[in-house]
Amino acid sequence: MLRIAICDDDVKLAGWLESQANTECLNNGVRADIDIFYDGLPLVKSFEEGKSYDIIFLDIEMENMDGISTARNIRKFSKDVILIYISGYDNYLKELFEVEPFRFLSKPVNVDKFKVYFNQALEKIGENEGFFQYIYKRELIKVPFKNIVYFESVSRLVHIHLNDGSVRQFYGKISDIEKSMENDRFIFLRIHQSFLINYKYVKRISYSYVIMHLGNEEVELKISEKKQKEIRDKVCSITEQKSCF
Repeated sequence: MLRIAICDDDVKLAGWLESQANTECLNNGVRADIDIFYDGLPLVKSFEEGKSYDIIFLDIEMENMDGISTARNIRKFSKDVILIYISGYDNYLKELFEVEPFRFLSKPVNVDKFKVYFNQALEKIGENEGFFQYIYKRELIKVPFKNIVYFESVSRLVHIHLNDGSVRQFYGKISDIEKSMENDRFIFLRIHQSFLINYKYVKRISYSYVIMHLGNEEVELKISEKKQKEIRDKVCSITEQKSCF
């Protein structure tokens, strides 16, 4: 689960940032838990109580505890959290260096720049985690989850279809893979006894089949009859739409 905090005393902007973050997480097939703070003090207190975040969008100008002071306190608890600053001014840049910000967004926030910075943050996080591991011929092999389009079960073998069109395989069960990924950051859906798909690569989905991006091609996978309602409900929940396919 990707943990995101938004700290901005502008209620409207905080809501907009939450909406944009949710959209980008959905586009990347990533599960996210987002908390909103309207002041730096409660955000710091959450760290004192043992909470942690992967990404924090942090306003600089806030009344009780400004963004610089908030970041100084946060860095006492975490050196790894990605800080993306938001401000209408650029005269804080020298002070920002000591708290190691990842990026700086100027107000009003440009949506395209937000998308670029958010995805760069995801890439940085992915450099250190997010691998599927398996053993084949006594060798431990790691494959980034973000590169996996879908798992396919063929007899006793599991085939891993990757985004470059290549296929890897190992002896195992899809049910074991599905169980091990229940709380993982990436969204994988079990659409069939033989298929476990990465939501990130779904191009189109209907009640009975799904079209996946696979390299420069597309592949159609069947959704089993007994899974159709479950998949429909899950996709509706992920997208938070009232009307689904």
